Amino acid sequence: MTGDSGDTIRARIDAVKARLPIADVIERTVKLSGTATSRQRRGQCPFHGSTSTSLAVYAEEGQAHCYGCQWHGDVVKFVQDTFQVPFAEALARCEVEAGISHGAGIGGDAAPVQRARNPGPVRQRRGPPMIDPVAMGRWIWRQARREDGPVRRYLLGRGVPAGAVTDARLAAYRYLSECPCALWREGDDPMKGPVAPAVVADVVLPGMADGALTWRVIGVHVTYLSPDGEGTMRRRKPWAKPDDADPWLPKRRMLGPVGQGAVIIGPYRPGAHLWVGEGNETVLSGMYIGGADGDAVGVATLSLDNLQGGLAFARSKYGGERVWTLHDIRPDPERPCFTVPGHRGAVTGLIDSDMAPLRGRKDRETGQFQGELVQETRRGPYARRAISGAERARVCGELFVKGWRRVGAGPVNAMRAPPGMDFNDAARELV
Repeated sequence: MTGDSGDTIRARIDAVKARLPIADVIERTVKLSGTATSRQRRGQCPFHGSTSTSLAVYAEEGQAHCYGCQWHGDVVKFVQDTFQVPFAEALARCEVEAGISHGAGIGGDAAPVQRARNPGPVRQRRGPPMIDPVAMGRWIWRQARREDGPVRRYLLGRGVPAGAVTDARLAAYRYLSECPCALWREGDDPMKGPVAPAVVADVVLPGMADGALTWRVIGVHVTYLSPDGEGTMRRRKPWAKPDDADPWLPKRRMLGPVGQGAVIIGPYRPGAHLWVGEGNETVLSGMYIGGADGDAVGVATLSLDNLQGGLAFARSKYGGERVWTLHDIRPDPERPCFTVPGHRGAVTGLIDSDMAPLRGRKDRETGQFQGELVQETRRGPYARRAISGAERARVCGELFVKGWRRVGAGPVNAMRAPPGMDFNDAARELV
């Protein structure tokens, strides 16, 4: 169909999204965690050489996002990029699949392997529903208390230099000696399931109200500890089967809608020097390596995506495939990095250098990775190759600096860990 106005196209997309759940389509080619009623499901991203569940599917929003390669989109975008077809064809296929029109649906010549479905009736589980992650996070936070000793023991056990673990920074954390490791049913005793000692931090989202900076708690970050308290937990799920691909309880949990928030490590001040990195250990280790002052403040963004924000990809003229324009790194204005509005002090980004390369999608026939589409100079040709870990670190640093400069902070710089290492690794070599 040609000649559609923007409003008409938007209406067609909305109609598809209302009738065709994105998880139903993604699940045909990607094994997803959870069930059809889960708010968020995870799986291995089909658009790069992922071996972890970096692809998050958000059912209520009708969106999916990869925290590894930064792919982001709705069901139409997923079909477009999976089958390498133009947008108009992808939308038409989705309309057929949704029962809006007739013709060739999402299958066709490039049909992915269909997952078998149980044709029998769905059994309803008896008993109260499971509590949601937000409720779990609230319960844990209420039970946890400030205990600097166990938190310090964990951080030092992880290789964080003692000089970075000050009393002021320890105030960001709480400790719970017996913390639930899994959700429980409403009305049940949370302690009936598996428990472990844990370090707990609240995740906050900064904002502005009447010209003043505000902080809103949006969730908690939980790190489960080993029995000796010096490392992270490694423990099988009690319900895991012998052949489960991932039989382990999670070492960390982020409970609540924490995607755009951060852990603030130390008393924040508008003029403080902020040291911003992905994880708690990385931030504290990077502050030590970088010679941070005692009153400097750490910021753990908890994900690479939140640290750097989104990259504004170009699109190829033929097929609309995304292009890494390495000569012109620009932030995606719709997916900014974490920042603090109105901050006027110095900001240092702590960029780990152990990022895995992005190797693109696998060819369906050969099983080989196809690489990403790259343009290295402004008028240069496109090349299909892997994005190296060093290139990813450089892109991350540039996005970080531009994102913080946009809100008026300064000076802003990015500091990279030694090649092949994160800052926690580098700190271990120093002590």
